[in-house]
Order: sequence, then structure tokens, then C-alpha cells
Amino acid sequence: MKFHPRFAARSGSTRTAVAAIAILTVLSLLWTGSAFADPVQDELAKLDGLTKQAQQLMESVQAAEQDLEKKLQLQSEAETRHAGDLADLEASRVQLAAYQATVDRAAAAVYVTGRADSVGALLSAASPKSLIDELAFQRAIADEMSGQLRGFREAKRQAETVEAASAESAVAAHAVADAAAVLRTNLQKVQSQLETQVRLVKAAYSTLPSAQQALLGPGGAVPTVGMGGLVPNARTLAAYVIATYPGVQTIGGVRADSLPDHPSGHAIDIMIGSDMALGDAINADVQSQSDRFGVKYTMWRVANHFNHVHVTVS
Repeated sequence: MKFHPRFAARSGSTRTAVAAIAILTVLSLLWTGSAFADPVQDELAKLDGLTKQAQQLMESVQAAEQDLEKKLQLQSEAETRHAGDLADLEASRVQLAAYQATVDRAAAAVYVTGRADSVGALLSAASPKSLIDELAFQRAIADEMSGQLRGFREAKRQAETVEAASAESAVAAHAVADAAAVLRTNLQKVQSQLETQVRLVKAAYSTLPSAQQALLGPGGAVPTVGMGGLVPNARTLAAYVIATYPGVQTIGGVRADSLPDHPSGHAIDIMIGSDMALGDAINADVQSQSDRFGVKYTMWRVANHFNHVHVTVS
């Protein structure tokens, strides 16, 4: 066989050109793939950022609710204390009025007889016996008046003390009520921010391709906080609510609290915002399946539980 250098050179050039085209094709496919992947990654990153913001807002809501609950407790105690002070004040005034009436009657008796001392009795006595009787009468009147005057002064002092305490407790009750009103306004503001943020999360979730939504599951549209540390029944219930009620805003689990339910992981708060019908449905559903989830009790439509359903499980 003869070797043709020109043909060999052309063959080498052809092979090089084909390889270059193949590489460019692969790179083009990779680039094209990246171009398609980037929007999805961007949307996932956006959803993650919005979810984290919603979680932070939910924690703010929980903290604001606890502050308000504590302040309302202080308000109740202050109002009870003021009511007690008012009752004591009224009793003191009644007692003072009784002493005042007795003192007034004794003073009137002395005024009518015109005799208030032993010298007057000595000068006006008709006989030694009448003098003794008169002195005994005056001594009795004097003792009675002295005792009544002491009681009157003490009753007056107590009335003044109770009145001051009542005024002080009234100021305290008003101050606590004003502070509670500020906290309530702050809570409503944060709740509104949370509702807006949750809408953004759900909107971002809805723009994801169906494959990504399936990968994330329904929980991708429901921000959660405090899921770590929940007992099995609480985790099962949270997953059920997320899968069954897409309208739920957020779900909170373990957090600091004066009661043991949340810190121990036995309770979740299902935030529904202002959707009372959704809260009614969830509360009724959870109660109807209490055996399945080990429900001990729920709290809904009671003080501080109008924006979320509280569930404690075993």
C-alpha cells in the first residue's frame, strides 16, 4: 500500500474538525442545560429566602403573643387589685360614717345638757347625790366620746390610706392596659406582615415546575418553625395538616413558654391568620381524630387563640 501524505493530512484535519464540533456540541448542550436550570434554581433560592423570612416573622408573632399574654395577665391582676381597693375604700367610708354619727350624737348630748365638765356639775348640783350621778354620767359620756374619737381618727386614717392605694392601683391598671394596647397593635402589625410573607411564599411555590413541587411536597408552601424536637404524634399531625389544608399559613412547634407543652415538643400552633372558617374546620377535624394523633386538647377561639389552633398531643 502506498502512503499519501496529502490524504493523511486531510484525514487528520477532518478528525480534528469532527472532534471540535463534538466538543462544541456537548458544551452547547451543557450551556443550554444550565440556561434551563438557572431559572429553577433561582426560583428555589427565592422560595428559600421568602420561607426563612416567614419563619422569622412567625417567631416574632409568637414572641409578641407571649408578651401580650403576660401583659394581659398583669392587667387582670392590676384590675383585681384595684377592685379590691375600691371595696376596701367603700367599707372604710361606711365605718367612718358610723363613727362620725356617734361623735355627732355625743356632741349634741353635751350641747343640750349644757354641761361638759365637773366644775359645771358642782356648781349646778342640787344635792351630793345628784352631783355624784352627774359626775358619773359625764364620765361615761367622756369615756364614750374618747373611744369614739379614737375609732373615728383610726377609721379616717384607714380611709385615707385605702383611698391612696386605690388611686395608685387605678393608675397602675391604666398603665398596664395602655401597654397591652401597644403590644396588641404591634402583634396585629407583625401578623399582617406574616400573612403578606406567606402569600409571597405560596406564590413562589406555585411558579415552580410540577416536578420541583412534587420533590418539595406540600410543605414547600407552608413555612414551619420548631419542628425539630417534636414528639412523633406532633410530627405526624403537622404533616397531616400541611398535606390536608394548603390554606394554612405556618406551623410552629418547639419554643420557649411558661407552660410545658411547647418546650417539651408536645404542642403545635397551626396559624390560619384571619380565616376563621379554616380554623373551625381544622379544629373539628383534629378533635374528630383525637385517637389517631393522641390529642389531649385543642385551644381555638379563646383568649389569644383567634389566629391559630393550638393542639397538645401525648
